Amino acid sequence: MKKAILNKSYWDNRYINHQTDWDLGEISPAIKKWFDNQKNKELKILIPGAGSGYEVKYGFENGFKNIYYLDLSSEVASRFKMNNPQIPVSQVLIKDFFEFQQNDFFDVIIEQTFFCAINPRLREKYITKAQTLLTDIGKIIGLLFNEKFDTELPPFGGTSKEYEILFSKKFIIKKLEKANNSITHRKGHELWIEFMKK
Repeated sequence: MKKAILNKSYWDNRYINHQTDWDLGEISPAIKKWFDNQKNKELKILIPGAGSGYEVKYGFENGFKNIYYLDLSSEVASRFKMNNPQIPVSQVLIKDFFEFQQNDFFDVIIEQTFFCAINPRLREKYITKAQTLLTDIGKIIGLLFNEKFDTELPPFGGTSKEYEILFSKKFIIKKLEKANNSITHRKGHELWIEFMKK
């Protein structure tokens, strides 16, 4: 099988052809719980690979006005903007995460099916980039797959041990544990993470 080039055209076509098995149709319960437990609604939040943007929509509508959507696909980002006119267009970013430059730093990066969508060879680059985007006490929270997938196409999974080795180079591992409120078909296959910038 020829390896796919995971560029803008690839992701645009996945959305155009409705090949979006990862799309839950709603916010992930674990991330919803995280939002619901936050008292500081001034947090500056970035969600890379945001796709349909359920987490962005939920956060914004629940008082987190400093939340940013980021996706490489103009196809899905255009749909998100059309469906969510209440969110300022300046906070809907159609960019490559690895090339994204910011004027200010983020307090939180929310991970929801982005890390698993990039080529595994780029994982260290992701970690370095995330570190540069965060404030000195910034963190990554969210979900990672707790499963290996035998595929040349995303999603690309991994194990708790692999993630610990990778992220501990630039982050303090605060939480890396089995998610206890995954949707039915992902139960036992997700890890809840909280990684603080070193």
